[in-house]
Amino acid sequence: MRVDAQDQHAVSFDNMQDRAVKGTTDWKRYDVVLEVPEKSQKVAFGLLLGGTGQVWMNDLRFETVSKDVPTTELESRLPKQPVNLSFV
Repeated sequence: MRVDAQDQHAVSFDNMQDRAVKGTTDWKRYDVVLEVPEKSQKVAFGLLLGGTGQVWMNDLRFETVSKDVPTTELESRLPKQPVNLSFV
């Protein structure tokens, strides 16, 4: 999912790359939580399939959540300070 500003640049993005669904799975709920600034222009969403197979989406919905629900945007999960600088 991607949220775009009026000038068409992405203001928030999550493609679930760091928590990809792989293999054959039963139906399960997956959440993408992004900030949608008031002046946002578009919200784009979809599915990516790497390789052969099939993928389905069902019961899609958009919900407003409280501020205490963390976003899933990768940038929001990155450490604020460098880590493992000793390369161990």
